[in-house]
Order: sequence, then C-alpha cells, then structure tokens
Amino acid sequence: MTCVVHFPSVPVFAVAMKTANSAHEGAALRHSRLEGQTAESLKDYYSGRKLYGDDFNLNEIREWYQLEENACYEVYDQGRKRMPNNDHLHWCCGYRHVLADRPGLGKVLGLGSGNGEEFRPVRKRIEHLYIVESAAGYLKNDATTTYAKAQVDGSLTFPDSFFDTAVNIAVLHHIPNVTHVLSELFRVLKPGGYCLVKEPITTLGAWHQSRKAGLCPCERGFPRSLLDEMAQRAGFEIVRKTYYEFPPLRHVRDGLGIDTYNSIFWTAFDILCCKLTDWNYRYHRVNWFQKLAPSYVFLVLRKPAANKND
Repeated sequence: MTCVVHFPSVPVFAVAMKTANSAHEGAALRHSRLEGQTAESLKDYYSGRKLYGDDFNLNEIREWYQLEENACYEVYDQGRKRMPNNDHLHWCCGYRHVLADRPGLGKVLGLGSGNGEEFRPVRKRIEHLYIVESAAGYLKNDATTTYAKAQVDGSLTFPDSFFDTAVNIAVLHHIPNVTHVLSELFRVLKPGGYCLVKEPITTLGAWHQSRKAGLCPCERGFPRSLLDEMAQRAGFEIVRKTYYEFPPLRHVRDGLGIDTYNSIFWTAFDILCCKLTDWNYRYHRVNWFQKLAPSYVFLVLRKPAANKND
C-alpha cells in the first residue's frame, strides 16, 4: 500500500469528528460548499450514488475540520456529560467476532475515540491503546493509552502493518474524505487484522437546510451499499454486517434514559425490528414512514492475511 503525502504544517485533520463547536452553533453553521445548494443540485448525494465530502480538496477538508473540531467534546460538556452505554452492542456486534479466533485485540487503534469509553467491554484484552483524536481536551496519556493528534488530510502517522485491531465507533461520518481514511486504516493494520466500523446509514437530515439542534455542522451518514463498496475497494473483507437502531426505539432510549444497547433484550429486539423493516430502507428520509427502517450499521472488516497460512 502506497503511503500518502502528509501536510505537517496543518496540525489536525477531519478525523476524530466526534467533536464540534456546540449543539447550538452546529445548527447554525455549515460548510461553504453548501452555499446556494438545493435538493436538486445535491441529488447525486441524497440518492446515495456519491458520498458528500469524499471528493473535497484539502482546503475544503480543512474548513470541514474547523467546523467539526470540538463537536462532541462540547456537546458532552467537555467530556463531563455521560454518554449512552453501548457496551453490549459493541460486544455482540463487534468485539466477540474479533476475539473468536484470537485471545486478545493486541495493539489497538481507536479513531476519534475521545475518552475511550467504547473499549470498556475489552479493556483487559488490549495490549496497548492508541487514540487518534482532534479535541485537545481528550489528549491525556497514561500507562495503557497513547494519544496522537489527527492530521488534516486523514493520514495516520503510524508505520505500515502496525496495529492488530482498529476501532471506528461513529466517527467516519464526521470525516469528509472517507475513501482516503479507509485506505489509511487498511495500511496500518497487520495482515489478518480486524477493523470495526459503526456508522449511521441515513443522510441525518437535509444538509442544504438548517441543521437540527444536536447535530454537528458537517456530519452525514453513509448510503449502506456505498459504504460496503468503499470498504471493499480499500481492500477489506466484510466478515459480518449488522443493521440496528430502529428509530422509535431510539426515542425510548433518549426519552426514558434507558441504555438500550447495554441490554441483551433491547439490543436483540432492536435488531429484530430492523430485520423486519429492512425492506423500507432508504438513505434520504423525508417523512416519518420512511424512518421506520434501520438507521445504523456495524461492520466487522478484516484485512486479508498475507497468505493462507497466516
């Protein structure tokens, strides 16, 4: 895999995009690429034929980063506000499949992992955790965790075949140039290494209109078939794919404060509802009926082994 060009004069990139200015500001700000755009002019993106942001140049990527830099860090009160506990979901849809053929996760890359809460179910099975993050407030190394600043262009400052496992929990949809970032994830993984990807598979609203409160300025989900294709073009095998988050159950979680994805029952019920409504899936949803379908995917990806004996 050919290494990409770095831009060391730019300190951070549009990667740990679980960060933005604030929920209120995020609703008002938007990327200059959207100025004057309409649903018609964006139809190739809303239809799912193309991924908005993936063709941005470096200046557009830099602007995207500046809009997103401290999103979740601020939304979650600079890391002090409690995030929903998704431990069971992360275990049943991700980690247990990686650990089925190995005793531990080895050296792990957490892309945009903030305070590392997504590693709670498996922390004891990690040799060392490296987190690439853009929000400076999270950058606190300890004996088991090393933080690194993100790069504007999406490049990872690690050698080829360095990690055993890479974990991307709801971060890629905050990044514009996803094709490049997936190629970097593939590069830094060892042959046979696993990459976990958990992402929304809807537009998250109309980008050319004002954003809903609580959304970051630039985040957008993935057309699910296009995300599969992008992962495979990067070189990954898709080992397992789980669709989840049935929107009515999300309202139960948010309204009642139930950690539905740390519950065996609620997680299984949610996945069942998504299987039953999969026929209704569409990327850009414009009414309540269209929202009755799965809205997230959890992918277990694998970098092919160097040879069949590996």
